[in-house]
Amino acid sequence: MALEWQTSYKIGDADVDALQEKLFALTNTFLASDDLTVLRSTIVSLCKQARAQFEREEALMRRVNFPGLEEHLAQHHTLLDRLIGRSMDVGKGYMNKPAIAALMQDWCERHVPEEDARLRQFLAATQSA
Repeated sequence: MALEWQTSYKIGDADVDALQEKLFALTNTFLASDDLTVLRSTIVSLCKQARAQFEREEALMRRVNFPGLEEHLAQHHTLLDRLIGRSMDVGKGYMNKPAIAALMQDWCERHVPEEDARLRQFLAATQSA
């Protein structure tokens, strides 16, 4: 099942939006493959991409004094920790594709449209004020 990036997921920052869209693309690459070599390299790319996207988004949230910053950061850290843990499992020769797929699907289907929407709304309100 492919995850569709939607323009409604954009928060209004071109850099963050581009990084988020790439995270969706990498997730789809992971979901679509059964090749262990592709899966291994993709999980590494997912970790790097998530870290880059989160760093950029968190810097933006700090810059604009986003009121939900701490909770949002905690969610980022939880995903990244879980993703890195799964990546380390892969490095040890254990690929749990269903667990990684569920983790990323939950992120793309819940966090992005719900939690990132709060940031989008906040940014829109501060820009129009």
